[in-house]
Parts: sequence; structure tokens; C-alpha cells
Amino acid sequence: MKIFKIKKYLSIFIIVFIPYLTSASELLVVTENWRPYNYMENDEVKGVSTEIVKKVLDKSGINYTIKVYPWSRSYKMAQKKKNVMIYTLIRIAQREKLFKWVRPLGKGGVTSLYRLKKNSHINPTNIEEAKKYTIGANDNSMDHIWLKFNGFTNLNTPSKVEHTIKMFFKDRFDMIAFDDSVLAAEFKNLGHDFSEVVQVLPLFKTPPYMALSLSTSDKILEKIQKAYDILLKENKIKLVN
Repeated sequence: MKIFKIKKYLSIFIIVFIPYLTSASELLVVTENWRPYNYMENDEVKGVSTEIVKKVLDKSGINYTIKVYPWSRSYKMAQKKKNVMIYTLIRIAQREKLFKWVRPLGKGGVTSLYRLKKNSHINPTNIEEAKKYTIGANDNSMDHIWLKFNGFTNLNTPSKVEHTIKMFFKDRFDMIAFDDSVLAAEFKNLGHDFSEVVQVLPLFKTPPYMALSLSTSDKILEKIQKAYDILLKENKIKLVN
């Protein structure tokens, strides 16, 4: 009778525990809609960064699922939860200790302040002058974090990139902080043209990366880095310019 009970409890333990192990071994990959790096189209996550991430993770042998959320949600998940990868994450000094940095996804560009071409009266020549104006930046984006760290207080921070852009073209704020390497694609996707805006002031470089939450094991980090290095050496991944 005792042996039967032990076997019964052991069976229940195995049934409950095995799915937990399987779930724990999977990597949740989070990102946002940010063309041309990553975006949802026809129920599929696409983009130049997404292609690299998928190839690297497939090569690493790690089970993963990619989810697209508003950036602020993805950003918070990647800081608080275990076994989470985030991309396309711009590597700036203010974020350096918040993540385990994997590898770059490209060279990136430069974030600058832009104004609408019609608003010629908005023309700051330095950062201190720029602080007098209202600036739009996606919530918890590298632009938002950089601006806040450097003393900008007149900020409008919508949760989604498309909201920030739409508000900018409706004159809801004076200038928008945006990465020049993706600006044309994002504006075009929402029916606007680069010729409608004027670059006012460059701020900082924007190297794009994939990164892991700090509580994710170094073993997972090493697997992904090794897979990336092999694919890069074999010219099977092409970094975003």
C-alpha cells in the first residue's frame, strides 16, 4: 500500500514538474513595432532585425517565442523577468547595467531633433536652447531616456511610436526625437514624407542590439553569442546599416 502511494505521488510530481521545466527552458523574445527593424505584418513578426534574431536563435537550439508589445511593456518585462530577450534595443550608457548585452544588430544611426518644415520659428542651435521646447519621444525609448537624463523636462511620451509620429504631425509638440536610420520608413508607413520635416539638432549615436534580462543565465547568453559569431563568420547574417 505504501509503495503504491509513493508511486502515485511520484507520478503526480513528474506530471507537474516536467511541464515546468519545459516552460522554464523557453526564451520569451519581446520587441515593438518599429520599422524597418521589427514589426507585425499579416500575423507574422518581420523586419531586418527580426531576421537576424530568428537565425541566431534557431542556430543556438534554444526554444523561443517572439511577441510584439508597446515598447514600454517590452522594456519593463526585459528588466523584471527571467529568460527574456529584447530587441531592437539601442545601447546607450544609461542602459548599460540594466541588461546582459548579446551582440549588435547593426551600426545604427543618429538620433536627432526634428521639426515640421512649416515651423521655421523652431530653430534651437544647442541643447540648452532645445530644452525650452516641447519634445515628443516614445515612452521608455532610448530617445526618452537620453533626453530625461540630459535634463529635458518638457517631454510628451506616448506608449507607441505611431502615436508619437501622429501627434508630431498634428503639432501636439514642437519637435520629435527620432533615429535617422529608421525615420523615413516609419514616416512613410503612416503616410508622411521625410521632406515634411527638418533636422534641427543631432543628439547621440544609436547602435542597435539584442539583450537579455539580468536574471537570464550566462549559459543562455553564451549559446546565443556563439551562434551569432558562427553565423557572422559564415556570412549567413547581414547586420543592419
